Amino acid sequence: MITQKSVPWWTEELTVKRKKLNSLRRLYQRTKNNQQLRERRKSRYYEEKTTYQATIKREKLKSWKEYCNLTPCADPWNAVYRLASNKTKRIQTMTTLQKPDGSLTSDRNETLKVVIDRLTPNDEQSDDTDRHKRIRNLSTEPIQTADDRDYTPQK
Repeated sequence: MITQKSVPWWTEELTVKRKKLNSLRRLYQRTKNNQQLRERRKSRYYEEKTTYQATIKREKLKSWKEYCNLTPCADPWNAVYRLASNKTKRIQTMTTLQKPDGSLTSDRNETLKVVIDRLTPNDEQSDDTDRHKRIRNLSTEPIQTADDRDYTPQK
């Protein structure tokens, strides 16, 4: 089973190293009675942790270099420069959706209309149950309580 990588530089080697590192950490932390064995396991854990961190750093750098090599160098203000200087603009456009008739939406307004139509139910009085009819009738009647006061705008 292939899973989606969360970052482009993550490798299978890093997965194996992380699992091994976690195993060594648990082994070191669970060693309580034998101080000499605990120190050996602690030392082994920290050595592996240093190797793991160096591998991550190496993979990140390798991935960055590959990315930089993929972009054309004819334009000095290309994506690499914008990314490095944090000048990227993320414009998120709403995706195209399929309408009930099977066709696709063509613009943002049409897409929003499809989303709203899909997420909000139709309020048809002909579909009301007795409970719905009572609620509808109650909502039209004014509410009178003992502490109600007449509304008067202040001047």
